[in-house]
Amino acid sequence: MFSLSTFQCPNCHEYINSGLEKCKYCSVVLDPQAIGAAVELQERVNRACNDASLVRNLTGVMWVGFFVRFIPIVGIVGWILMVIGFFAVPAWLIYWQIRYGGLKTPDVDYKRAKRNALMALVFWILILVVLVLLFLLTVGLLILTNSAR
Repeated sequence: MFSLSTFQCPNCHEYINSGLEKCKYCSVVLDPQAIGAAVELQERVNRACNDASLVRNLTGVMWVGFFVRFIPIVGIVGWILMVIGFFAVPAWLIYWQIRYGGLKTPDVDYKRAKRNALMALVFWILILVVLVLLFLLTVGLLILTNSAR
């Protein structure tokens, strides 16, 4: 099955179909090999954007789970969401960085994808700090309670 993909014209940077022999905006003649490379790069950028959005959303679900765990009865669902997110987010961020971190493209969507991945990392580090502080607070209260007896 033949399908058309889009890519940016190397001359005017407008998005055009890969089936064209010349750009419909600036009329530059397109090299078929350059089209293939540009289409492949654009598809990698699209996957990078989708994966970065996924990890950003997973980080949000992790935080929702953190707060839902305080609600009686449904709190177990919050714990599950938080734990899954806590371990999945860094794994997915490492995967994203290895696979897409070195892409060289001026695409603004890719810049947004990098920002999404960075924000996911920041919010994961933030929940790590919150969980460590809660753990230290709990241990401190247990020590104070046991020493008061």
